[in-house]
Amino acid sequence: MDNPITGYSYDREDRNALQPFNAFISDLDDTLLNEDHRLTDRTAETLRRIQRQGVRVILASGRMAASMRPIVLQAGTTAPYIACNGAEIVDGETHRVLYAERIPLALAKEALDWLEAEGVYAQIYYGDDWYYDKPGEIADSYSRSSGVQGTQVSRLSAFAHGPTPKLLVIAEPERVQALIKSGRERFGQSLSLTTSQPYFLEITSPLATKGNAVRRLAEMIGLMPERTLIAGDSLNDLSMLEWTGTPITVENARDEVRRIAWRIGGHAHRDGIAKLLDEIIPAVGISDEIPLWRDICEFAPKEASEC
Repeated sequence: MDNPITGYSYDREDRNALQPFNAFISDLDDTLLNEDHRLTDRTAETLRRIQRQGVRVILASGRMAASMRPIVLQAGTTAPYIACNGAEIVDGETHRVLYAERIPLALAKEALDWLEAEGVYAQIYYGDDWYYDKPGEIADSYSRSSGVQGTQVSRLSAFAHGPTPKLLVIAEPERVQALIKSGRERFGQSLSLTTSQPYFLEITSPLATKGNAVRRLAEMIGLMPERTLIAGDSLNDLSMLEWTGTPITVENARDEVRRIAWRIGGHAHRDGIAKLLDEIIPAVGISDEIPLWRDICEFAPKEASEC
């Protein structure tokens, strides 16, 4: 069957009709992580196993790089990873930002003034830190789930001092949807407003999407859509899922994601993606050690690659 978005042809029942996979890209929360926002030992072992079979593992999240770093290390991958909903591509070995799309300072301040007038909780990100001006359970809960402690400031719009990869609003789902509508009317194409979870409103540069980051990374390291598995569960994952002919997802995914999925695994909180990977990439031809991703495919721009 044809993916209705990409046009790539595939058969839901016959994985042998596909070229062998040599890359796996995955969202984290509600896709790869459990209910405690952690990578289970079961899933970590599957990720390490497919790397020993020559499959590069690339993580892509709305999380900031500092929050992704422990998960990257646990997964055993040295490949670049995608942070801040596509706003940053980060080196998996040095954790240096390789590429960034940021919101200009003036626009970030305007957006923060708007959110302040709306009376909602918001955060801004700089480097390995995030900042907020409304203390309470929302900030405390985010610190626990992200594994990174935030810093309180007096007023976000006054504190903002440079371009930022993203702003985050945390509110009830109905409030998030209302903000998306009013924000798009106010800012038009100058900002991207999307959801990673029903209560998270992600605000980034319109060029900062997971799909754009995957396409740029493909140019950097020679990814090929027909040889890449991509997993995600939410609306902010659609742009990268649509890049490949073999998008996979979990049973708890949004309907919009399930509709375009090649395969649907079990629940994210029960190692659904790991179990699906065990079916799609059987445990054969396993080397003793995980190769450095640079040994699988040299880090260099490529027009085309068989890697």
